[in-house]
Amino acid sequence: MSASLVRQQSGYYSLELETADLDALKSAILDRYGTPKTKRYPMLTVYRFGGCSFTFQHQWDDPCLIASSAEGDAILETLHGVLSGAD
Repeated sequence: MSASLVRQQSGYYSLELETADLDALKSAILDRYGTPKTKRYPMLTVYRFGGCSFTFQHQWDDPCLIASSAEGDAILETLHGVLSGAD
């Protein structure tokens, strides 16, 4: 797995992934937060889980899950740890 956390201009994290990591991310979210609520748009999907909203984009085989709050940053840190084998 090669997930990384990148600080965005907004000040919040983006969890950057490889396409091959998407199943592991989905499992980590389901295991820790249950089934997320989703709202699909043409270029992105908004996921809501753990009390936070996240923007998911998957363009050019470069998926990322972007937080929109400090609480979301903490969730992405947890997910990053899981994907990196630290959890």
